[in-house]
Amino acid sequence: MKEQITKGSRVKLISTNDPFTDLINNVYIGTVRDIRLVNFPNDSFTQIWVKWDNGSYFAIVPETGDKFEVLS
Repeated sequence: MKEQITKGSRVKLISTNDPFTDLINNVYIGTVRDIRLVNFPNDSFTQIWVKWDNGSYFAIVPETGDKFEVLS
């Protein structure tokens, strides 16, 4: 990850491959609640769990192409 991110950081979701996340009709800005590294025998990825201001709660996964901006 290029930007430093910690629990409590404010982030904005820029793009995602998740077909259920409606970026056209919603702005996703929220607060990071947890950061987890998920390990598998041949792979690993990061889950950045965010409580979004619109009430949603889901993870950003940078390794799948999710793009975000750290606001503070």
